[in-house]
Amino acid sequence: MHPSTKPRLKILFLSQPFLYPLDTGGKIRTAKLLEHLTKIFDITLVGNLDPSKDRPYFDRMTRLCRQYHPVPWNPIKKYSPLFYLRLIARMLSRYPIVVLNDYSKDIEETILRLISEERYDLLICDFLQPSLNFQKIDGCPTLLFQHNVESVIPRRHFEVAANPFLKLFWWLQWRKMERYEREMCQRFTGTVTVSETDKSLLEEKFGARNVFSIPTGVDTDYFSPSEQAEPNNSLVFTGSMDWLPNEDAILFFARDILPRIRKQIPEVKLTVVGRNPSGGLLNKLKKYPEIEVTGWVNDVRPFIARHSLYVIPLRIGGGTRIKVYEAMAMGKAVVSTHIGVEGLPVRNGENVLLADGPEEFADAVVGILKNAEARKRMEINARSFVETNFSWEKVAQVFSNGCVKTVSGASGGAFNPWSAGETTNLETLGAAFGVIEDK
Repeated sequence: MHPSTKPRLKILFLSQPFLYPLDTGGKIRTAKLLEHLTKIFDITLVGNLDPSKDRPYFDRMTRLCRQYHPVPWNPIKKYSPLFYLRLIARMLSRYPIVVLNDYSKDIEETILRLISEERYDLLICDFLQPSLNFQKIDGCPTLLFQHNVESVIPRRHFEVAANPFLKLFWWLQWRKMERYEREMCQRFTGTVTVSETDKSLLEEKFGARNVFSIPTGVDTDYFSPSEQAEPNNSLVFTGSMDWLPNEDAILFFARDILPRIRKQIPEVKLTVVGRNPSGGLLNKLKKYPEIEVTGWVNDVRPFIARHSLYVIPLRIGGGTRIKVYEAMAMGKAVVSTHIGVEGLPVRNGENVLLADGPEEFADAVVGILKNAEARKRMEINARSFVETNFSWEKVAQVFSNGCVKTVSGASGGAFNPWSAGETTNLETLGAAFGVIEDK
């Protein structure tokens, strides 16, 4: 057969959340990869659709796949009485709460129906949390796309929690997630990570097999330097504010870092850009008039462009942060904690500034704000770094090579990534309603 007529791999791809708008790092990474992978493979995409808010974006799914199978989903409102009742009920399970939240009997049945109707070469689960939907799959190579080492996140919540009840809660979730992550890493045919750091951790700690890593990408045409005027001493942070690590980062900045900066630069301001900030966060930030919270915006670029410095005061998280490369692609100097750029091959002092403690972080911000020449040099280095190395097309090629290796390396005969006879009792919990932490 001539190479040009060789059949393409048929892939069933589960992405539990609806991917548009691209307002989280996980959505951006998945959607940008699928835009390129669908040119290489025959992709069928399965995921949830919330009719109340996702319908306007429905037509965009043709960019990502040959077939899209939406599964209706009506999430419970966060922090409602029903939300807390469900939370309490799921605390009793052996599974982490975020894993239970992403299980859906309707999604599971959709996947089983599709694989009974067509033969797929590979099944991909996007993120660890929805992997329970693969529990009845048998006889097909499977690939787990790990955007984070998920057990790291509850561990870091546990480490920074001050409230004894929350500390106990996060300890339990951390231990459950560690066990579950280990089980899944050993049961899937292959695993994808977003950094070499995550790859090594999954292999050494969890016994993951057939692991390959992909770099983090950025659209350097979309995110590019702007000539927009920048007010002096203005800071910006972008990120989904309904993701708890981001909320913790802003509260950490407000309480511990901002007062130290203001001693040297009294007029400093911070703008926080991101969807769904909680009422609790907004109430706490009322004490800090120097901080403006915008909520969701249609386009983050004007907000990044019109500030002097991009800050990432993250203390909790895992994987890699796409927001770092977006800011760098726009030619912005970045001050971040080490966790904020974890897994990214950036260089401290060359294309970013890294600082962890409140005093150290504040000093880094003050120093770069007061040194325009050093800031300009870092801005140029940042743009050049991402423009040269991290296009989505390059990332997708690495991912596609991993898919081919996973399929070709799968053993013959039936493959079942689930323990024989294992049951979840999830039907008694009903369909999934939402997540504690959005991906």
